[in-house]
This record gives sequence, structure tokens and C-alpha cells, in this order.
Amino acid sequence: MIAVIVLILLLLLVFFIWLDLHLGRKNVQRHDIKTPSSCSGKAALLTTGTQFFDTLFEEIEKATHHVHVQFYIYHEDSIGQEMSSLLKKKAKEGVNVRLLVDYMGSFFLKKKAIKELKKAGVQFAYSFTPGFPYFFYKLNRRNHRKITIIDGSRGFMGGFNVGDEYLGRDPRLGYWRDYHLLLSGPVIHTFQQQFIMDWEAASGEKFNGSEYFPELEKGPVKITTLFSAKAIYSFWLQHINQAQTSITIGSPYFIPDRPLQNALLQAIKRGVEVTLLVPMKSDHLLVKEASYFYFKDLLNAGCKIEEYYEGFFHAKVFLVDDKICDIGTTNFDQRSFFTNSEVNCIFEDRHLIEEAKKAIKEDLDRSETLTMTVWERMSYWKKTKILFAKVFSPFL
Repeated sequence: MIAVIVLILLLLLVFFIWLDLHLGRKNVQRHDIKTPSSCSGKAALLTTGTQFFDTLFEEIEKATHHVHVQFYIYHEDSIGQEMSSLLKKKAKEGVNVRLLVDYMGSFFLKKKAIKELKKAGVQFAYSFTPGFPYFFYKLNRRNHRKITIIDGSRGFMGGFNVGDEYLGRDPRLGYWRDYHLLLSGPVIHTFQQQFIMDWEAASGEKFNGSEYFPELEKGPVKITTLFSAKAIYSFWLQHINQAQTSITIGSPYFIPDRPLQNALLQAIKRGVEVTLLVPMKSDHLLVKEASYFYFKDLLNAGCKIEEYYEGFFHAKVFLVDDKICDIGTTNFDQRSFFTNSEVNCIFEDRHLIEEAKKAIKEDLDRSETLTMTVWERMSYWKKTKILFAKVFSPFL
């Protein structure tokens, strides 16, 4: 009798969690109506941790009015302490400094460190703190954006977070490869608008003013920014279906849904050369195994899958026909498509695309081709893990 009661309670709990996740997702989708915004600006590609942090710190050091910083992960390690010291320094100089981090992504950021930031004048807030309603959905959701805006005129967006591993200091992962954009010009206004919305939702503070949106000179690059998961997903699906010659996808995690997987298979069938660039190493439990489930059909169809072995590949890039490129925070997985908050930049500028192609080639040169023979020779244990990972793939 007790066993029956326990079983019923467990089933009720599972149903409640499923309902919570389902209704939470539906609620977010109803409000996910942000339209793409196209603006001009200047852009440069940053691909190493040293390059990124040196440039980021240099630009923050020059700030005179405000610094708005948003990261998914903010570690309290060597580079994190250096970042915090700089933010505290600028706040003491009278610069308005706001730091927004994801609650789960930066879960281990100590209260003492936050207290010291606030004491120095840095305004701090967490995105997506779990609460009711939709507790389990909010617990599962992440604000995965990485945005920095300085004086409303220049900024950064891409894959890097704040942590020593992004400088290649984690011996387990080794050399870190990522793609981040240094941006300036009117395109910065779109990032500022999104940051303000995220900040207000997280902190409850309402602020506005023209000083956060200075008049900016147009740049040579037209950039379309996407903050809506639905828009990002639709963009990728549309351009996979429309591709004529080539598709290159770089992502640390590859867990597509059925429409995207089928679109890639159809593209290969009509003669499009599809290349996936993924890491050989894994930084999360079961993520690599989940990817291998989808690799089998793609390999059989003729897809080129390259595994980066130099260290860890964390960049998110989508290049179609060498004519249109997308760099951002969105991984090619179901979590990014349907749960997280993301941001992507799309451009067709020839010079910037050549920069991206050069970076991709460098990473392909440091990769090993995955073949069907290698896949078939995997142990039964690993193949079992692949099937197990598939079940949990939406949450990985």
C-alpha cells in the first residue's frame, strides 16, 4: 500500500514538473515577439581570450559615462577578480556601472564579492532568479547573452564569458577558441535597448534617458541583431533550406530538433556541402554523447564533421554560401533554441565574412575528421550513453 502511495506521489510530481515546464515555456513564447533590428556600424572579430580581455579592459578603461556588462558566467577567479577591480575602479570614478549575470550560470559567485562590488558603487543584479510561478521552468532557463556596452557607443557580443578557462588556463580543456565581436556605431543602440529590458526585469529599476543613446556615426557594416529565440531558429531553418552551395556550422554543442536535422539532410541531398565544426573534448556531462546521436544520419548522408582537438571550441558561427554569416551566443542545440535568452549578429559584409572564414579555416586545420567507421567502432557502452543522452537532450 505504501509503495502504491509513493508511486502515485512520484507520478504526480513528474506531472507537476512537466506542466510547470510546459506552461512556463508557453508563457515565454507568447512574449518572445522582438523583431530583428538592422543598423550600421563597425565590427571586428576577436577569437582568443587574451585578445578579447585585453580589448575589453582597454575599452572599459576609457569609459566616461556608463559601463553595462552582461554575462552568463562570471567566475571569481584571477580574470574575474581583475574584471571586478576594473569595474569598481570605474564606479569610484563616477561612471555608472551595471553588472548583470545569470543566476544559475554564476551560481558560485560569492556574496562577499557581490557585496564588495556594491560597496564600490557597482550596481549588480541576477537574471532569472528562480521563483513562482513556473519555478522549474525558471530554474531551467538561462540568460545566455554576453553583452558589454560602453558609453552607449561601442560594445562587445559573442561567446566569451568571464573566467580563467576562457584564457586557456583550465588544463582539462586547454587552449580556448571562441568568436566575439567588437562593435561600434548605431548598432550599439539595439544592444542598449535589450540590456535595459533585461536589467529592468532583473533589478526592478526603471531608467531611461538620451544619455544612454548618443547620436552615433553610421558605419560601413550592416548588422542585423536577433534577440528572439524564435527569430534565431527561424533564420537558421530558412537559410539551411535556401542554401545553394555550402553551410558551415560551428558550435560546442550540436543537438538539433527534427526540423533542423531534416533540413540539413535535405540540403546534403540537393548537393550542398555541409560542414560541422565541434569540439573533440566535452565540458558538460552527456552533451557530446547527445550530439553523436544526430551525427550518425548526417555522416551517412555525406556531412563533413570536424572535431577540434587543439583545446576547446566554444564559438557559435553559421555561414551560408560564403555570403551571409551569423555570430552570436546561440549554440546549435535545443536549449538555446527553445529555453535560453540569446543574441546573434547577422552580416553580409565581405571583409568581415573573410575574417570569419579565416578563423574557421584555422580551426578546421586543428580538427580531426569524424568518419562513419569511427562511429561504428565505438563501444556498446558509449552507444548506450548516446541513447541515454538523447532522452535528456532538451535539458543539456
